[in-house]
Amino acid sequence: MARGAGSIATRLTKGAALPGMTSDEPFALRVKSLREAWLERRMARALAGSHDRDSQFQLLGALHRWAVQAAADIQRVYGEALHVDLGAPPEAGDPAPGFHIAVGRGYSVSFALRERQRANGSSWFVDATVMDAGHGGAVAAGPERRSGQWTRGRMEDLLLSVLGAHERAVNAPEPLAG
Repeated sequence: MARGAGSIATRLTKGAALPGMTSDEPFALRVKSLREAWLERRMARALAGSHDRDSQFQLLGALHRWAVQAAADIQRVYGEALHVDLGAPPEAGDPAPGFHIAVGRGYSVSFALRERQRANGSSWFVDATVMDAGHGGAVAAGPERRSGQWTRGRMEDLLLSVLGAHERAVNAPEPLAG
């Protein structure tokens, strides 16, 4: 074997470290993050696949927990420059549970539990509505009925679209006085 040859595992177990790496902490965090993401994805898939009220209410609760983290991230990045308002968690006893998250003035996403009547009974689903003050109204949003389901990423994408609308409004030229 050539001088210095040997497996990377052998060299690392003898105390050598890769340049710039002082511990295994970053890798451990990535492993933990990967595992948590997959557990979360499996939970969301199981809830989204069930259309009873309780399962969909649990999904709405998960969306609120994800929104809490997203709101904290938005506030951390924007600081005092942007007001972020997150509604209270949904209440199980509420006939129409839901919550909203608003950024700036007039830009928000609302999530609500809705019932859909079908020939063989009713089914429940989480509905999302985006309010964009610049375009004068609310627009239904969210995963497509048949092929989509709520995930943290889809919820965050909606929030990013609202943030983008807010940024476009902030940077829009002032209308000329006539």
